[in-house]
This record gives sequence, structure tokens and C-alpha cells, in this order.
Amino acid sequence: MRIKNIFIALFVLFTTSATAQNEMGDMPKAPIDAAVKIGHLDNGLTYYIRKNNYPEGKVNFYIAHKVGAIQEQDNQDGLAHLLEHMAFNGSKHFPDDSVVKFMDKTGGGWNAYTTADHTVYFLTGINAKRPALVDSCLLVLSDWSQGLTLTADQIETERDVVHNEYRGHNAMQRLLRAANADLFPNSIYGRRTVIGSMDVIDKCNPETLRAYYRKWYFPGNQAIFIVGDIDPDKVEASIKRLFGGLKPAKEATKATPVMVDDNDKILYAFGSHKEVSQEIFQLYRKIEYIAPEEKNSLMYLYIKPMYSLVNIMFNNRMQKIAQAPESNITVAQGNVDGYAGQTITRDAEGIVVVPKPGKEKEAMAQIIREMNRIGQYGFTESEFKHAKEAYKASLDNRYNNRATITNDSYAQTLISNFLEGEPYSNIEQLHELYEQVIPMLPLATVNEMAKNLINVNEKNFAISVILQEKDGKTGFTKAELPGIVNAARAEKVDAYVDNTKEEPMMLNEPKPGKIVGEKVLKQFGAKELTLSNGAKVILKKTDLKANEILMMATAAGGKSIGKNENLAMRKLWDDMASIHGLGTKDINDLANIAQTKTTNVEAGISNDLHYISGSTVNQNLETLMQMINLSFTGIKKDENYYKLITQYMKGKIEGKANDPEMVFQDSVMYYEHNKQLDVLSPDPKDIDNINYDRALELYRQLFNNASEFTFVFVGSFDEATIRPLIAKYIASLPSSKKKAELADMRNYTKGNVEKSFSFKMSNPQSKIVDTYRSDKVPYTLENLLNAKVLGQYLWNKMFEIIREKESAVYTPMPSVSLENDLNGNYLVIGCELATNPEKTAIAKKLAKEIIYDAQTKITNDDVARAKESILKNHSEALKKNSYWLNVLSDYATYGIDRANGFDAVMKAITPQTLGNIAKTVLKSGNHIQVTMNAEKLDK
Repeated sequence: MRIKNIFIALFVLFTTSATAQNEMGDMPKAPIDAAVKIGHLDNGLTYYIRKNNYPEGKVNFYIAHKVGAIQEQDNQDGLAHLLEHMAFNGSKHFPDDSVVKFMDKTGGGWNAYTTADHTVYFLTGINAKRPALVDSCLLVLSDWSQGLTLTADQIETERDVVHNEYRGHNAMQRLLRAANADLFPNSIYGRRTVIGSMDVIDKCNPETLRAYYRKWYFPGNQAIFIVGDIDPDKVEASIKRLFGGLKPAKEATKATPVMVDDNDKILYAFGSHKEVSQEIFQLYRKIEYIAPEEKNSLMYLYIKPMYSLVNIMFNNRMQKIAQAPESNITVAQGNVDGYAGQTITRDAEGIVVVPKPGKEKEAMAQIIREMNRIGQYGFTESEFKHAKEAYKASLDNRYNNRATITNDSYAQTLISNFLEGEPYSNIEQLHELYEQVIPMLPLATVNEMAKNLINVNEKNFAISVILQEKDGKTGFTKAELPGIVNAARAEKVDAYVDNTKEEPMMLNEPKPGKIVGEKVLKQFGAKELTLSNGAKVILKKTDLKANEILMMATAAGGKSIGKNENLAMRKLWDDMASIHGLGTKDINDLANIAQTKTTNVEAGISNDLHYISGSTVNQNLETLMQMINLSFTGIKKDENYYKLITQYMKGKIEGKANDPEMVFQDSVMYYEHNKQLDVLSPDPKDIDNINYDRALELYRQLFNNASEFTFVFVGSFDEATIRPLIAKYIASLPSSKKKAELADMRNYTKGNVEKSFSFKMSNPQSKIVDTYRSDKVPYTLENLLNAKVLGQYLWNKMFEIIREKESAVYTPMPSVSLENDLNGNYLVIGCELATNPEKTAIAKKLAKEIIYDAQTKITNDDVARAKESILKNHSEALKKNSYWLNVLSDYATYGIDRANGFDAVMKAITPQTLGNIAKTVLKSGNHIQVTMNAEKLDK
């Protein structure tokens, strides 16, 4: 059944009159969000304005252009991307890089992205209560529309920046880009790279770029979006004033969508390289084209959840299949999106598969068989029941937390409306609609959709394969691929049998303990409970989200308790920590609980801590409590999942010796930690040397004494409900008076060490990491916040000097941190640079100068600029449960108060206090520099 016929069938199903309407355009219209104001200026500009009070006092600005790589001619490949860069390098009202400096002073964020068929620039987190600032941001958008200056000097500088971005693309990214030629035969989509041809980037003259800008970038191809805590009428008046006078150039050309053709035979794309660290298959089923004007129907909204339901069922089924010992697949995930991730004019069901190492042929045959099985038989009633529960849980969660929908979330919906015609109904409308629709959906209709999305018919089917080369060989060749696929397509398959068991997770309820003590933590607006088994519980009730409860339980110990284990265990213990079920449930069952009950827990092990984190919604709080209890008392061995995950891990690291990034990161860790081996990423032999039973035994040793733990709960819980659950499920946990013996697992290199090595790579890019580490310092709020501000200052300076002036890097990555450790605290200045091999020396020199100059050359303006984003981020963090969870967990673990005194400490930060942080670090003399010099790999 064609998808449009499914529309008609649904219309008949959900209406009392089976009217003989046969065109989607005749269908009832989708509801629209009445809070959205849409307008059009005479010059063709479309504008969207939406008031939103979360976060309070903030507003975001976006401009979307219906222009991307497909508007380019062959000799223009990359101009749209280059123009994206130029948007931050000079415009009519913001010369040179002043828009970047302006944004830094506001504390707001700024960025942009280019795709094959559209480009979006944006400013985020702006103070909405300053009308002049709102107008200034609209002026930036106006300049982006038609006011870029595109000076020859700025273009010349930015060419090298684009080169540096290109160098940062790894083998996988380059192979995926190359695959488009086969996935889009005879199409402009197959000939465009988005990032661009470096030859075009180097050779295009400034006037060529200006002409391209005049032709495509004008109000008729653009829309602006203002979402936030604003007065829509005032913003609309400003838009008319600032944008109404823009007029297109005489060569301005309206962008038209480029359609993606059907294909009658399967399309195959194939790529391989020794630097590939993760093999993947991507299988695409093109979906029948739905025009933007047809999406504005109620029927289209009925279809959207069917896409989700099909993929929930597919993903859950494949997760179970992958865990079977005989499976040759480690991961298979499906989703509906633009075909090959490239186009907004043709959607596709996209399935990503990760094969088991050495089983590539078998994995390809297996995924074809499973798709064929769905194409023939669809899904079962039990799978459908679970999918509807999962979809409803997600829908309810979005609805219950509708007051905290972000500006960006609203904006992305509106941008999709402008570019693709997607409906912009609000969550109240969707919740009301789907509450009625989902229970009425028949499995037969959803299975018709499944057979449209997941089948192995040749028409509109495409397969892309990326394999790792080992000794010049791959798991199969491109020539062999059609034979593997066709043989699997011809196999007879039986219907799937769902063996999911419905049983309670906890068979025996624990005997409750007691709450024996209580005190108020006034400084946090929280309470601390003491339990009869010695455990502590901190409760902070909030109204920050209507239906969210977060938890964290921490204890001192972590990997230090296993200091005498073998090297493989010391490397991988944290990865092993959550490879178990709980009670009667295996890991796949727990994933189902996460979907249907929005509830999960996860264990973790760091160098000096072990912990359990989790989250839930109000109505499933007891499920979370049961999972916490079982994390201590009832973990379940899951041999199938253990084998699956270790094979997956082995596949990712088998080629690490050929992966420049993995080699470099291991080198950095090795020299920073005084040649300590257990800080390195695992080798395949480490996977073989893990003993799963021993890992579970060590886990039980870590989580056998509740008295060592403090449990923190933050969120929308009802205290009268949570207290008896704490007594039942936490106060009943086993405990003892024995305390863990801690060992210092860190071994940092002292003194000045500079190491350099060469590495052959296909896309040469040198990398440098500098790490400066202080001697031990107190963990104070003053040190913490001065470190944060210093880190932002270094980023501002390195972006301005190393990227913008010298064009030596794409993105500098400096950082300053106060590392908290049970055995001591350190201030650390770090800097990672990825650069043109010819500019390695100058990049090193400039980074060192900027770091050392921070001791004495920071100005008051520098401090003010660096503070802004930190102040903004903090004001937003205060409104999130996750912030308070971290604050209270740090208080429980380290005795640190990160919340109180923030404003006073930030106000006291000066050039001198930042300089003192830099001096404290640099005077220690502890400096590690690791350089990887790139050499061209011989093909």
C-alpha cells in the first residue's frame, strides 16, 4: 500500500464519514500554534515570532536561507560554506570580527551551519530585557541577509580556516561524503560536498564569492526567527523597520528545490580505509515524496507517529536479535530522516548497522533477512503494545514538561516549517490528538507502513558500506556486495516470534528500614536524612520541571579498590560496571523499562568514586527505587549482552594503531600520567583478558555497603510519597562499619616533558597538546570560578589570534580546570590544537605566549568579556535539576559548596586574580607537551 493510500485509510478510520476524498490537499488542516506570529514583507522576507518564557528573560535569533551546496555550480563547490564563515568576518554594521566580540560581551552564543540545501545562522541566549540589545541582534540578522562586506583580506584569511576544518574530518567522514556520488547518481546532491573543494576554496576570487552572495542571499530566499521572552508586537515593528528597506540585487534568483529521483535498481556505495575505526552499513528505503503543502494536513500528523512506532519496534527487535550468541550484528538502528542525511526533499527510512568484526558478509546477509522478515510479516501484537506504551510515555513527558520547552526547540520546529513545510502544532495540540489516535491505530495499518519503510525490494533501495582495511583487505568487496544482498533477499524467512516475558522485576520485597535522623541544609533549600543502615539521603524538592526526578548515589573508592587487578580490568572496569541486569530483568528488559516508564539507573566507576545515577517521572518513582535497591542486592549476569558489547568494543579498537586520533590521545595520556599503562585506551587483547565473573564480583564488593553512600534526589517528587519508599528500598540495603581503603590511582608527570612523533595519515593534520599542572591547591569556589573565567579568556584570545589572525587552527581548545580528587586538587591549564603541518611551530608559539601573558597582560575588558558567558550559563543552570544534583553530590562527596557565594566571587574576579591562577599553575614547572607531526600516507 502506498503511503498516500495509508493517509486515506487513516482518514476513513478516524472520521465518521468515509468521504471519497483522494487528495491530501482535501484533508482537514493540521492545528497550528496560535502563539506563533508569521508575517511577510514586501521584499519577500518571511518572519516567525514566538513568545516563550523559558528560560526567563532570554531570546534566540535565527536566519535560515533556502540556499546550500546544491545552488553551486561545479566551479563553486564550497562557496555556501565559505559564506557561512564570512558571516562572522565583517558586515555593514559589524566590521571585521566585531560581531563575535559583540556576542561575547553579551554572553550569548553564536554559530552557523551549512547543508546541501539550506544554511542557518543564529544568536542564542540573548538578554531579552534590553531592547537595544534585541535591536542590535536583529541588525546582525539584517547584515547576514544582505550586508556581508566580503573584503579580499578577510576572504584570504578564512580560506586557511576552511582548510583546517577540512583537515579535521576523519576517514569515516570523508568516505561518507564520497558515497554520495553513488547514492545520488546523476544528481547535484552527488556532486556537492558542502565543505567544498579545497581547490575551489583556494582559487575563487573575491568577486566570484560576492556575485554568488548577491545572487542567492536576499529576503526572498530567507526567513528570520525570533523566539523567547519578548513582546512579539514590538519585535515585529523592529523587523519591519530594519528589514523592510532591504532590496534584492538585480541578479537575485529564487532558490528552487531539487527533487531526488526514484531508482529502479538497488544503489550501492562502498568505501574502505585503514584509518576507519568503526565499520558501518547504511541501508536506505526512499519514502514517497510528500509536498510541503500536503504536510499541512491532519492526516500527515497521523502518519508521523507511525514512523516512530515502526522504528521503536524495529530497534527493539534488533536489540534482542543482536544479543543472541549466533548474531553477526552488534547494533542496528532505524530512523526516518532526509535521504542519506543530505536532502529535505526526499525522506527515507535509514538503518545503520555495525557488524561484528570479521563477520561483515554474514552481518549484511542477516540485516537483509530481518528486513525481508518485516517486509513480509510486519510486527507482532506484543511488540506493538510495547511501542505504543513507549510512544505514550515520551509524549506524556513532553506534555508534562511543556513549560520548560526551550527557545531552540520551538525555533527548530519553525525552521522546519519554512524549509520543508512541516506543521508547527504545539505540544498541547499534539498530545490531545495523539491521545485519541494512538489507541485506535490498528496493527494492520502500522504493519502496512512498516512494509513501506522496511523491505528489500529493489526500487528505491540503497546500501552504503564503510569497511576497515586490514593488510589491504576488507570483509568483502564492492563487487561481492550485490551477490551477498541478492542471495539473502532470495532466502525464505519465517515470521518472528516475540518471547518477551511479563514478570515483576523484584520478586521479593525488602523489609523496610527506618529514617532515624534529619537535618535541614538551609544553604541549599534541602534536607539530609540519616537511615538506620547508616546511609545518608539528601532531598531537594523543586518545581523546575513539572515531572522530573533525578538521583545520584556516590561513595569513595572506585578503581582504587581494584588497584591489584590485572591491567585489562583496570582499563575496562568502568565499562563493565553496567553490564548486568537487575532482578528478573536483563539489559534488554531494562531498556524497555526506560522507554515505557521513563526510568533508568546506571552504575559507574571512576578513579576514586563509585556511583549510581538515575532518573524517573513522578508516577514511576517506586520503579526507580526498586532499581536502586537491586543495583546493590540483585544484579543479574547477562552473558549475551556481555559478549555483544565486548565484541562491539573490540571492533572499535582493532584498527586503533592506524587511527591518528586514538594514537595521539593515547600518547598524551601516557606522557601526562608518567607512562602509566592503565590510562591508555584498551587493546583487543585487553578485551580477551577481561573476566566477566570477576568484574561482577568486584562490582558486588563496591556496592555492598550502603553506609558509605549518600543518595541525592532532586526534582518534582512528593515528600510524603518518597519518604516511605526511602525507608523500604534504601534503608533496607546491607551495610557494615568497614570502610573502603583508598589508593591514589593518579600518577602525574613532574617537570617539563616535551615529546614529538610523526604519523602517516591520509589527511595530514598535526596536533599539539600542552598541559600545565599546579602543585596541590585548596578546592575553593574562588579557585573554581577564577579557573573558569581564565579558561574563557584563553579561548577568546586563541580564537582571535591563532584562528582569525593566523588561520592556524579551525577551533582552538584551551581549558582551565580545578580537578577535585579525594587525594588532592590541582589547577590545570590545557590546550589542544589541530593545525596545518606547516603552521605547527607558530601555533605552539602563539599558544604558549597567550598562556604566559595571562599572568600579567589581562585587561578589565578581557575579564568583562570572559565573564559574560559564564554568568549567563550559571543563571540558566540554576533553573535545571541537573545543576542542583551535581551541587549536592559534590557537597556530599567533597564537602564543597559550589552554589552559594557565586555572585560575590564572580564580582571579585579581576585581571590580578586571573593572573594569580596562571602564576600558580606555571610556577610549578609541570608542563607536558605532546606533538604529532603529520606525514602524508602513501596510498
